[in-house]
Amino acid sequence: MEESEKENLFITFKGVIDSIILDKRNNPKNIKMLDEFQAKLNIGLQIEKDFCLWVNLVAENGNYSLNEGKLEEYDLEIIATPEDLMYFSNGENSTLNMMLKKNVFGERKLQYDKSSKGKRNLGLLLKLPKILVLDKIKKPD
Repeated sequence: MEESEKENLFITFKGVIDSIILDKRNNPKNIKMLDEFQAKLNIGLQIEKDFCLWVNLVAENGNYSLNEGKLEEYDLEIIATPEDLMYFSNGENSTLNMMLKKNVFGERKLQYDKSSKGKRNLGLLLKLPKILVLDKIKKPD
């Protein structure tokens, strides 16, 4: 993958995450949850069987930042294809689907690993959909 393709993927992914956080902030019921969520995540965007573009998401005191590269100290590390993360973010793929089904490379759609301190942080993994998945839009009757 060329550097320009990596940069385009990062910019696109950053735009998606930023817009999801902004959308969630527009709903008053999400404010407390967004402000209380504290985490340092390494996210591997699996582009090829043996290549991931690493980004990190840091949530502190209601501020969210997405940057390129891996953090040395992190709370959770996940790997997924960009397509699977997109379908997860828009609510098409459930957490269960992501944990049990296989991706195009024969791996689980959402792979996760322990923190840099050796903790499993399953609670943090279960909170991710509340942060990264768009809210369902209620259709008017």
